[in-house]
Amino acid sequence: MNMDLFEAQSPPTPITVKDLSKKIHAVLDARVGRVDVVGQVNKPSFKHHWYFSLTDGDASIDCAMWASTVRSVQPKGWKPKQGDQVIIRGTVGHFSKYGKTQIYVEKMKPAAEEKGELQKKYEALLQELREAGWFEETNKKPLPAYPRRIAVITSATSAAVRDVIETARQRWSAVPLLIVNVPVQGDAAAPAITKAIDCVDQAAERMHIDAIIVTRGGGSLEELWSFNERTVAEATFNAKTPIVAAIGHESDTSIIELVADHRASTPTQAAMVLVPDAGELTQMVDHFASRLRTTMQRVIELGGGRMAQLSSTLDAAMTSSLHKRMRYISILNEALQAKRPHAVLRKRQERFMRIDASLHAAMTRTLSMRNGHIETLSGRLEAIGPRAVLKRGFSLTQSADGTVLRSAKEVNDGQELTTILADGTIKSRVECTS
Repeated sequence: MNMDLFEAQSPPTPITVKDLSKKIHAVLDARVGRVDVVGQVNKPSFKHHWYFSLTDGDASIDCAMWASTVRSVQPKGWKPKQGDQVIIRGTVGHFSKYGKTQIYVEKMKPAAEEKGELQKKYEALLQELREAGWFEETNKKPLPAYPRRIAVITSATSAAVRDVIETARQRWSAVPLLIVNVPVQGDAAAPAITKAIDCVDQAAERMHIDAIIVTRGGGSLEELWSFNERTVAEATFNAKTPIVAAIGHESDTSIIELVADHRASTPTQAAMVLVPDAGELTQMVDHFASRLRTTMQRVIELGGGRMAQLSSTLDAAMTSSLHKRMRYISILNEALQAKRPHAVLRKRQERFMRIDASLHAAMTRTLSMRNGHIETLSGRLEAIGPRAVLKRGFSLTQSADGTVLRSAKEVNDGQELTTILADGTIKSRVECTS
């Protein structure tokens, strides 16, 4: 079973350094493979085998060229030296003994070798688009993780389309492919490819197309030239739908591959990049399910311990709170008892009795004082009253209607009078006045 070295595993299974080195070599061989590299020769050691490093000022990589390959270069009468600019072709591998990555060189030539017209045109467009920023990662659109449909722009009779179909079927047959048949070389190829990219991109939303593969098999620069045309590059750059380009072999690099959102080394690799692996997804689901079960079990165990701790804390808190509440209720009960009607009435009665006693005493004192004052006034009144005057020998004469007579002129002859003395009254009739 194939397994990604960097995929999280549960439980982890350690491997030997030798096994790890084999995996690294296999990954490099499968995903990088054969490449053409241009750079400057550095630290050459040219004996039976040739060893040197290739550098461009920003990076460096070791190279090895076996004696049998050296002999194929030597008859040309050329031997590179320190600082020479060269182009090499070879495969990238991992040297287990020293734990380093290097290129096993198969061919080498001077970089200053005469270029054909197509190569010059290719490099001129390459430079123009690089300066325009068309190759920048910031312009690359992310690929869909689970595409609903993939459009494949290629020749419907090519081996490339068969590789894409077979790979997609093996990985996840539920992802439908829309095959768009176009010529992939010749004068008609570039306009057809450009039109196909534009049409698919415009219909992508309506047809639920989430990605586009543009691919063909290997060939010469002339045979692959339609994928280096500016119109194809422009359609690829302007497309809103993510595009994966896989043109020729790993060593071939076309303009469309640099402009596309992702470059694949082969048609098979292009399908593998976009179509999820059902087996890996199943393993991933099983892995996550196992982790979920383990995590849930830990959560339950931790939750149980936490619940017990919380329960103990809650019991203590409730007991403390209950005691506080009981003390508070006791205080309130005492306050309530003090305010109950019979208690309030008793206090009011006691207060009323104190006020009544105080009022009674105050009234007694007031009455006593008033009686004494009345007696004094009565004595004074008696001293100046009519009876006291009568007792001193005076009398009071009234007419029949009770009017007090103060002058003899007020009396007529024959009028009846009443004279009041200290010890009685005398009735009389007037016979004459003088």
